Amino acid sequence: MEPGSNTPVPPPSPLARPLLHTVHLLTFVVLLATGLLLLVPDLRALATGGYSLLIKEVHRWGGIAFLALPVVVVLRNGLGSIVVRPARHTVRTVWQAMHVGITVIMSALLIGSGFLIWGKAALPETILDASIWVHDTFTYVALVLLGMHLVEVAVAALLARVGVLTD
Repeated sequence: MEPGSNTPVPPPSPLARPLLHTVHLLTFVVLLATGLLLLVPDLRALATGGYSLLIKEVHRWGGIAFLALPVVVVLRNGLGSIVVRPARHTVRTVWQAMHVGITVIMSALLIGSGFLIWGKAALPETILDASIWVHDTFTYVALVLLGMHLVEVAVAALLARVGVLTD
């Protein structure tokens, strides 16, 4: 129970971190796919049979989910069940900590710039242009980081399989 409360606090779920990772991955994939379709109208026409505006709405709602779902997971389970200190510092754990920090910062920049782009009618052109630049640039950076993450996971799995990596 929390101090001064009669309501018991549920224990954090051991699934909190995998759930947060999955929610972030799924919403990112939706945003990446719909963003690509918005960026390349001919691809959108090929995929949807026309120039559907539904893609823009899916992208917007995907952005809201990208913000809201991780917040719900963290609020439900507490930050302590998500951010865990490694037992020992290795090159891999330092990389993972940097990856998480960069991901959080980039997510904030993508969400903030996305909301500014969404409200473009109320913005001066210079702020809108800067928001589009931030959004596009950090989307490309996120793709590079995703590629690095996939390589790191594959190498770690290979090393664990041959018995070189134990954590």
